[in-house]
Amino acid sequence: MAEVWAGDAIAKAITIRKIKKAGATSEANAKKPEELGVHKSYLDKLVKLGQLIQTEDGRYYVECKDKKHC
Repeated sequence: MAEVWAGDAIAKAITIRKIKKAGATSEANAKKPEELGVHKSYLDKLVKLGQLIQTEDGRYYVECKDKKHC
């Protein structure tokens, strides 16, 4: 069971890194799922976990509080 949790954590980290690399680090630069190459359902899961923010028009971004890590 620990392997499943570890795999899920790695998948989340890779997705977050991919979104940051795409430049989606603010509402102004948010991207649609198609632009990110990530399924909407997975992005919605990350929103529920508090790791992403969804805009009113269906775009997503990572809120970077610490510019050093974005």
